Amino acid sequence: MSPTLHRPARGAPQPASPALAPEGRAAAPGARRRPVAFLILPAVVLVLACLAAVAFGARSVAPGAALEALGAFFSGSGGAASADIDAAAVLSRIPRTLTAVLVGAALAVSGVALQGATRNPLGDAGLLGLTAGASLAVALGLGLGLSAGLAGVMVLSILGTLAAAVVVYTVAAAASRIGGGSGATGTAPGPLSLVLAGAAVTAGCTAVTSALLILSPAVLERFRFWTVGSVARSSLEDAAWLTPVIALGILMVFVAAPGLDALALGDELAHGLGSRPERLRLLLLGATVVLTAAATALAGPVVFVGLLVPHALRRFRPASTRVLVLGCALWGAVLVVAADLAGRLVIAPQEIHVGVTTVVIGVPVLLVLLRRKSVSL
Repeated sequence: MSPTLHRPARGAPQPASPALAPEGRAAAPGARRRPVAFLILPAVVLVLACLAAVAFGARSVAPGAALEALGAFFSGSGGAASADIDAAAVLSRIPRTLTAVLVGAALAVSGVALQGATRNPLGDAGLLGLTAGASLAVALGLGLGLSAGLAGVMVLSILGTLAAAVVVYTVAAAASRIGGGSGATGTAPGPLSLVLAGAAVTAGCTAVTSALLILSPAVLERFRFWTVGSVARSSLEDAAWLTPVIALGILMVFVAAPGLDALALGDELAHGLGSRPERLRLLLLGATVVLTAAATALAGPVVFVGLLVPHALRRFRPASTRVLVLGCALWGAVLVVAADLAGRLVIAPQEIHVGVTTVVIGVPVLLVLLRRKSVSL
């Protein structure tokens, strides 16, 4: 006896069919919420980290008093609130906290762009000689008496980063034309040529900077306070000046993010998929220059952020490359804010510069990731 097929009554609600992923498979529960969840957590952590950063330090302030001082600051009555010593402590920490947010976001996103452009999982701002170029420009400015104040240091670091990027790209393009290899496409430099040229420029800039510091003790005395990386020197005006620059760099990487997946397959396959790897790599390198120059101008050379954050987030396999870019911006800001706070609390009332604490935090985390074999491009 054959089984009877029962039809649902007319008008009865039909069972919902599972949503299909682009590949035609049933989407996993919560898959649509994954990008949102991937970004909500770091946003909440960043807000809490910023509140802790303005409340704690050599003089700790109660959370209620810190929130009251922040409310007075954002309402425009911060001048009256600064008469209170707790409110004054909170207001004095706002510029360095905002600087830490900007620097962390800029360096983390530049790491994503540079690792994608060079197809090198160890890509960082120092890989292409950008940080070394900024350091050399600042040392030259200090030796010639050109960098009067933080504004002069900012201009010199931006010019040094741009000059280093131009030299690296020119040398790599020339090497690609002569050798015709190293992953090059046409006359555009390939990733290996960029890395080798960056290593050469880094060595040259570092050697010249060291020579200048040895020959001029006065330059060394002024330069050593800048070279360790610190967010304590910038003001609200400095941060406001460079905020649009950093936002532009992040937007450039966000726009180019979908092409990173094709670029990771190699230039030939990227061409076959309809991508333009030469233009994409040039856009990513331009964004890296913009972000690195702005971050270095604000805080000096801060390392490990662009290397650590993208690797840590790739382990969680974000829904898209654009989600990865936004997540790196948020977690990079969290890392630098937390590093600055830790540097102020460990040996209070003395401080450890953020350029040191990021390394202290980043090295163990990266070693754990390497041990779990979760570092990938």
